[in-house]
Amino acid sequence: MPFLRARSLAFAGVLVLAACSDDEPAPAAPDPLAADGGGTTGPDVNNPPDPSAGCGSAIAKLGLLPDESITVGADKRTYQLFVPETYDGKKSFPIVFVFHGDGGTGAGIRGSFKLEAEAAGEAIIVYPDGAGKTWQIGDAAGLAKDVGYIDALAANLTTKYCSDKKRIFAVGFSKGAYFANQFACRTKSGLRAVVTHAGGGPYGVEGSGTSFKNGQVVCPSPPVAALQVQGESDGSVPVSEGVKPRDYYRRVNACKETSTPFAPSPCIAYDGCAAGLPEIYCQIPGLGHGIWPQNGTKVTWAFLKTK
Repeated sequence: MPFLRARSLAFAGVLVLAACSDDEPAPAAPDPLAADGGGTTGPDVNNPPDPSAGCGSAIAKLGLLPDESITVGADKRTYQLFVPETYDGKKSFPIVFVFHGDGGTGAGIRGSFKLEAEAAGEAIIVYPDGAGKTWQIGDAAGLAKDVGYIDALAANLTTKYCSDKKRIFAVGFSKGAYFANQFACRTKSGLRAVVTHAGGGPYGVEGSGTSFKNGQVVCPSPPVAALQVQGESDGSVPVSEGVKPRDYYRRVNACKETSTPFAPSPCIAYDGCAAGLPEIYCQIPGLGHGIWPQNGTKVTWAFLKTK
């Protein structure tokens, strides 16, 4: 497998760049999106909710649950969970996983990303902790453990809470963004969409289930709707790396190379993508390695709430 080994070595340098302690990005400012918001008309009417086994069960604790854990195999994994006050056990909610950067925690990314305020009671939000404050994205065994952890957690939460099994989302920042894309490539949870900030991937890891065709990675999991935010001045994940997820999702989602403006500017939506599989790319002038202050959180939820 010399080609795969070469790819692994090429990505080793990228992982060094992504390994900075980056869990505390600049928080999103309260500026609103443009009036059209890129489209916020609610979930696709052609995809009605698929209520989970947790619907109709006794009302769970609401608000922030900061000390949750689950045992997967021999490992106890921890996470924070936010259940909105609007939860009643009858209406199915989407589940959003938010992955922290290298050296960070679920609590840290929760404090800096502030997705709960933006979602305004419309989602169950999960902030998993990576083992050792990191995510295994380049090692097949470690990657399988982390993907298995999130798959097991998704299955557990859909059993305990009234959720929509068709609306499981992944959001990530920096190394958490790399992991979100690697997770989307390999998950068995029926992921609907992924949003990444300052990250790359997905890419092949020998022994992880990926293959290659014409020099391009082939993921075992089906394509998902995707949005990326990339800073033009990011010194940790440069544009040359940040465009790789754009190119991957544009290819597997059968999009054209042409695009249309997508609010907020300077985001673009690629034309002609397969039904339900849009590819949105936001390259932000002057933005370094952090969350887009004006609109990063807002564009994340504006995109997810329509899926």
